[in-house]
Amino acid sequence: MDMGNRRLMAASALLMTAALVAGCGEAEAVPPAGQMVLIAGDRQGMASIVDESGRDPEIIIASLRDQLMNRFDRDMTVSVIPADGDPRTAQTEMYELDTDNPTQRAESPEKRLEDLSENLADLQASSGESDVLSALDLGGRPTADSERKILYVYDSGVSTAGPLAMQNGLLGPQTDVAEIVEQLQDAGNVPHLDGVEVHWWGMGQVLDPQATVPVWARTKLQELWTAVVEAGGGSAVFHDDTVQATAPTGDLPEVTPVTFSDVVAKPVSVTLPESQVSFQPDTADFADRAAAEQTLTELVSSLESSSAKSLWVTGCTANPEGVSAEQMQRLSEQRARTIAESLKSAGLSTELHVQGLGPDCPGRTPEVAGSAGLEAAQAKNRRVLITSTELSAAALQG
Repeated sequence: MDMGNRRLMAASALLMTAALVAGCGEAEAVPPAGQMVLIAGDRQGMASIVDESGRDPEIIIASLRDQLMNRFDRDMTVSVIPADGDPRTAQTEMYELDTDNPTQRAESPEKRLEDLSENLADLQASSGESDVLSALDLGGRPTADSERKILYVYDSGVSTAGPLAMQNGLLGPQTDVAEIVEQLQDAGNVPHLDGVEVHWWGMGQVLDPQATVPVWARTKLQELWTAVVEAGGGSAVFHDDTVQATAPTGDLPEVTPVTFSDVVAKPVSVTLPESQVSFQPDTADFADRAAAEQTLTELVSSLESSSAKSLWVTGCTANPEGVSAEQMQRLSEQRARTIAESLKSAGLSTELHVQGLGPDCPGRTPEVAGSAGLEAAQAKNRRVLITSTELSAAALQG
């Protein structure tokens, strides 16, 4: 929502395809062919796909407009899923054709698109952070068996939450995209996109506070998301329509900007989720010491091969109700130190720095109180990051 929270959220919704999902990993029944999903967003990305002049809202990307118009040849249920904030907060609207007479039917697709534009203009992000990977997964699961396997995405591709949080130094000129995808596969984080054709607009187009994405980083972004989509069984088509960004209106949620370093050294960005290395509740003791030490021993060789002079081990936690951020910060630092000591014991010679950011880690998944996905979001936030750059605390949201 760069034209304001509502505009960009609208865009975020465009990333999805033809169905609505209850939450990550929980797909509802496959929708009929007359359903479409839009995923759009990136709070720091485009101003909006919707024009905010004095006129009625209008979708201003010609190629996207044409694609959507071609779908409104029948009654259509449209699910809009935000890539910003919590991707599970999808909204669904029914758009019925006017069939009273031939003239009304001929004009109906245009009117339905106008209705969609107005609905997109009213959306607002619950968080500045963007979890594009989760949005793709939510959109792809129900689409896999639908008749029209198309997923419409409007996003800069600069993800700041979830497994592909890019504040962690994930992308650099020497980044091996295949390694990133392999890590996603090992952790079970590849989106379900079997047979889905992903149409993507806005790649690399950003607004303040995100600095302009350098040319090499735009290339890497497209390379990364192409590999992610293909790993999930889909195919990607990128559209190069450029939308003139305008200053946001109103107060927007804070977002953690990504710094794209052009240093030639190979960047290091490893996420250890609790599914790979878990701790006993409220302690820095491994839940399964043997399994944790085996995972960390296997990690040593790849960390050594980075040739980094030093690495940062950063602990991250969820934000449970009734527990202070200070307590969680101390716990996260203790857990990071346990990881660092285990890596050293396993033979890692690289200098390690330890820090704990608790629930203020960059790339955290918003924890929406009372939502069905709260437990899953908290599980994602319990992790340890190993990076070649020091990470800074991000604004706590959700």
